[in-house]
Amino acid sequence: MIRNGKAFRSLALQVSVFFLVGIILTGCLSYFTLTDNADKNVVEEKKNLSSGIATDVDSSIREVKSHEWVIAYLSKHLQDETLDLEYDCSEKTEEKTRDLTSRNKGLSIYEATAEELDRLSEEDQKIYAEIVFNKWLSRLNNLKMAYHVSYLYFLATNDEYKECFFFVSASDGKMKRSSKTGDAYVFGTKVELNQDQSNAFRELKGGEDYLVYTEGFMDRYRYLFKVGDYNFITGMTFNISEIKQDVKQRTIQGVIGFIMLQILLSSFCLILIDTFVLRPLKRVNSSVNKYAESKDSEKIRNQLKKIHSKNEIEVLSKNISEMVVEIDDHLEEIKNITAEQERISAELNVATEIQNHMLPNIFPPFPDIAEFDIYASMRPAKEVGGDFYDFFMVDEKHVALVMADVSGKGVPAALFMTIAKILIKNRALLGESPSSILENVNNQICEGNEVGFFVTVWLAIIDIETGQGIAANAGHEHPVLCRKNGTFELVEYRHSLAVAAMEGMKFKEHTFELYPGDRIFVYTDGVPEATNTKNELYGTDRMLQVLNNHKDLELKQLLKMLKKDIDDFVGEATQFDDITMLMFVYLGKEEDSE
Repeated sequence: MIRNGKAFRSLALQVSVFFLVGIILTGCLSYFTLTDNADKNVVEEKKNLSSGIATDVDSSIREVKSHEWVIAYLSKHLQDETLDLEYDCSEKTEEKTRDLTSRNKGLSIYEATAEELDRLSEEDQKIYAEIVFNKWLSRLNNLKMAYHVSYLYFLATNDEYKECFFFVSASDGKMKRSSKTGDAYVFGTKVELNQDQSNAFRELKGGEDYLVYTEGFMDRYRYLFKVGDYNFITGMTFNISEIKQDVKQRTIQGVIGFIMLQILLSSFCLILIDTFVLRPLKRVNSSVNKYAESKDSEKIRNQLKKIHSKNEIEVLSKNISEMVVEIDDHLEEIKNITAEQERISAELNVATEIQNHMLPNIFPPFPDIAEFDIYASMRPAKEVGGDFYDFFMVDEKHVALVMADVSGKGVPAALFMTIAKILIKNRALLGESPSSILENVNNQICEGNEVGFFVTVWLAIIDIETGQGIAANAGHEHPVLCRKNGTFELVEYRHSLAVAAMEGMKFKEHTFELYPGDRIFVYTDGVPEATNTKNELYGTDRMLQVLNNHKDLELKQLLKMLKKDIDDFVGEATQFDDITMLMFVYLGKEEDSE
């Protein structure tokens, strides 16, 4: 029995030393760990970010259909002092645009062809070039400010790579614009290249970006295209040292705040230890243990009522007494929650059935049509998913194939999927082309898309009599084609943006031709991105290998074989994404097959 405070003071001293050592060690480890991780993350983030910015610059330039004409025009008029270029505003450019389009009815700044521009007067050609230059500059200015790029530009150099002239240099409004080093260069500023820059620019034609990280700066260069005698290259610079310094300061502030919080918590704990008396606390502990064994709440509450310490122990005993009652209530609540979860699970099962019935799942779907066969499957990652496939006859001689993937998972994605599926089918049945279908569906969905969902879509319409097809790909996976007696191979080409990503988009389409025996395989990203316990991706190479190893199987068996191989690869890992696949074989007419 403790009859004085020595033992308690000793315990308080021990706990104080423990907290103090813990605070010091935690603060030091947190600082070094966070600083090291922050440095690595900054470099890796800027590497990935610079690649995306280079792609965005390329896309912004190519967005103008006659960008090569504009570049050739401006390159030809480098020394033309009559060029009226705006660098950091767009008011005059907007006025020029209105005047130009009013004089030349039907002229589109982004869609005008070189032939249309050649027919313009010399003055209008100059104005058009000035307008496009300002739009490019405005876009680069926005990118520079949005991503805190130190320098962002694209320049031109001939095949000798001895000097270059700057075409567009971005400014955030704070940089001085001139022809001096360190400023945002004006159009046509010429700079001599050193040997390292010449070698780097010369290697860019191989298709790989040139990325260098030295002395606190990161530079990335990417080859864009060649117009006339000039090679056009985009480049950017990030000041990594400034970013690291800022991150370091924030890390120090965070660690100091964390240490202060730890000190406050430690002090609070010491106060509690100083306040509590061990003997009443032991009685409380004993009562709790008995309740844990017997679950007799009435008996335990009677024991706790006998504690009259006139301090926090008495309050604690009352709280525990109330907690016992709450535990009993919670146990009853858990039973109710379990019943509710079972009800929700049953409703989700119904939702799963509804979604399954929304997708065509009777095979063969068109037993009276001999020109083709088809099989498809969908396995959601949750009870309901955002993937969907569809196929239907547009008319007596055209079949439509759809493979799509909605961003997100679960019930919200499933609802978005339902809307997209219905809209696509309704537009297709009106006889529109794939690009027109996606354009109209995109505009409809964007009107009420408050949650920001989007859907990648591969859509094809095939003439079953001739094998002629038209397809459009809105940000979806590359389709796979297997010619008769051939092998399954990816059909890679430039995609459009996903549906609902941006209102007013145009979607590209391309034609293809199938011959009897040819097969098309389309799928969602749940197939190549299936991940095992080692965090390895299944990938398209493995997918193609399985398809080619079993290409003689019937459609249904071939997809089952592929699904089994995916399951074997994933093993015990959790399925994070929906897995949806569709295989189409073109048989043609009987005389065509013969």
